[in-house]
Amino acid sequence: MPVPKLRPLDLVAAEWNGRQAVFARDYEGLLPSPVLLPLPVFLIALFLDGRRDALEVQAEYARLTGGEILSRSDLERVIEDLDTHHLLETPRLEERRREIEAAYRAAPHRPPAHAGVSYPADPGALEAALGGFLDAAGPPAPDPQESSGSGIRGLLAPHIDFHRGGATYGRAYRWLRDIPDGTCAVVVGVAHAAPPAPYVLTTKGYATPSRVIDVDRPLLDAVASRYPFDAFAHEAVHRTEHSIEFQVLFLDHLTQGRPLTILPVLCSSFESWCEQGSPSQVSRIESFIAALRGAIAGAGRPVVVIGGVDLSHVGPRFGDAEAVGPSLAAAARAGDLACLDRVAAGDAEGFWAAVMADGNRRRVCGLSATYTVLRVLTPVRGRVVDYGQGEDPAGGIVGFAACVLDGEHPSDG
Repeated sequence: MPVPKLRPLDLVAAEWNGRQAVFARDYEGLLPSPVLLPLPVFLIALFLDGRRDALEVQAEYARLTGGEILSRSDLERVIEDLDTHHLLETPRLEERRREIEAAYRAAPHRPPAHAGVSYPADPGALEAALGGFLDAAGPPAPDPQESSGSGIRGLLAPHIDFHRGGATYGRAYRWLRDIPDGTCAVVVGVAHAAPPAPYVLTTKGYATPSRVIDVDRPLLDAVASRYPFDAFAHEAVHRTEHSIEFQVLFLDHLTQGRPLTILPVLCSSFESWCEQGSPSQVSRIESFIAALRGAIAGAGRPVVVIGGVDLSHVGPRFGDAEAVGPSLAAAARAGDLACLDRVAAGDAEGFWAAVMADGNRRRVCGLSATYTVLRVLTPVRGRVVDYGQGEDPAGGIVGFAACVLDGEHPSDG
């Protein structure tokens, strides 16, 4: 009988008491803190793929370690310990997921999950930090090609932490300083937990340290009524995902208590459905885009569409052999900027094709969300107003950008 399968985790090399180890971090927010795996335990966990049985795991461990014996009792102890920490796909993990889902659905709103960790929990300190990014960015530079009848219809902003990406956030959100009262911001983020649905909606407003930004229920209902699939089945994925939360903080700062609603939309990785083909051929994706376009067209109030997206993820931290350095950074930058050319052209299919030309070897995590934003706003054109890279302390480079999206308003369909 196969042993249980290790679930998807963010695994980061570390040291523990002078020895090699691995931190297992959680995309789903089921763990209260990272779990430290000593190297022998990590090696065993790598063989837990849901296909191998105990004897095969023991044999693979002996092969990898040069003949070290892993007893059946030790293997069972490691499996039990991993399961206790909710690291394996077992009934215990499913029960934990159900508990989390029930608690999220019962909550009045989504709490600010990353307050006090990724940004100040104190409203005054947060206001000062966000205001500092905007002030440093200055006023937006006028576009000489912009027609008098067009306006800002959307943004692409980072979702990397503010320490590394704050300047780029500022250069994106300065374009929304004059956001009208009563605007609905459709915020499209990345579901890093990769739920088995291309889109995940939520009924919960997003709390910031200063107030709760409510979901635009008329727009949400309009999308849900048009979409023939269940976009709420994995709603609890919103609970700890930061890619939307960071955008809501800036929107709250810009509106300063004035009326604002949001429609939070998380995108899973579309490659699971279309591989390298176009997402437009997948009904679960195409019908959602049509539903959102139709709902926006009939909204009767200002709507802005924002993508909380990052670009390339390269280096040993993400599985590359090449060490972090100028050569790797330059190659990642060149690839990102080539793809951003398609964003500037408003070419969603071209953007998808450019990223997937090599199978997304640069791991552009904002691929699906960016594609969605461009499709929803079509026809649209963009301006790349900033590009940056941040180093991951575990040995990686992350690319991100600020893009302004404007042009003619889309029609229904």
